[in-house]
Amino acid sequence: MLDEIQPCSLQTDNPGDIPDGHTLLRYQFQKGKELRWNVEHTLKMRNIIGGVEENIETRSRAVKIWTTIDVEPDGAGVFEYRVEDIDIHQSQTGHDDILYNSIQDATIPPEFNNLQGKIGVPLAHIRICPQGQTTRKPLREYAGSISENRIVIPLPSESVGVGSRWAEPNQIELPQPNQTIKRIRSREEFLLEGLQSGLALIQFNTLIFTPLTPKEESQLLDYFSHGSMELDLQSGNFVRHQATTDRFVVGVQEASDSIRYLSRVVSCCCGRRACSICRV
Repeated sequence: MLDEIQPCSLQTDNPGDIPDGHTLLRYQFQKGKELRWNVEHTLKMRNIIGGVEENIETRSRAVKIWTTIDVEPDGAGVFEYRVEDIDIHQSQTGHDDILYNSIQDATIPPEFNNLQGKIGVPLAHIRICPQGQTTRKPLREYAGSISENRIVIPLPSESVGVGSRWAEPNQIELPQPNQTIKRIRSREEFLLEGLQSGLALIQFNTLIFTPLTPKEESQLLDYFSHGSMELDLQSGNFVRHQATTDRFVVGVQEASDSIRYLSRVVSCCCGRRACSICRV
């Protein structure tokens, strides 16, 4: 089903040897279980290019479904991912507002044509190990943001206590005008901020180490995120995710050009009646 499968890491701590105040963070999967993520995304951009200012604001609300279609002997879960519905409102300097609701509207506006044929159908099969190693097989091309589509992070191999930190090196591939690929070194850093009410509260931050030109940075804005996630220790899945990106880039084309990029994503699948995101 999935190509280039990554083997799952083995547990390094014996549960009976875990120190007091520590816990072993692991994902758990149950065949047939459905995670119904409610996602709210706000994006504001202020571009000044060639002396002309343009403001763009997009607000969207989507329901994204992750269904466990298989659990493998090593504990990995295989998910089918789809977007059940989406509601978008976009405003832009000098243009009429654009609205689209996949439940109410029969026609998708040309500006959101990338959604054509991608609502309510499987978009990818994703294999996730108990420690978070992930293998993806796209079934259709879907340009959701990195923050919108995140439901897992890498977890530490050993048990951790409040204040523990871990990190995961990554490499971003950025296509160049000459058809080559520039490989960008980055690292995600994580902090176990707290353990309370059966939840592990984890902060994350992304660092990029490869020097970038302003134009290159403007192509990678979605990677400069920081935020928090809440892992339900009993069910073994995240129930809430919040990510923010706030960047100001100068000199994108000319020295006086600039981009101000502010993105905020809040996702939740807790299902609680009082939750302002789930709204059940």
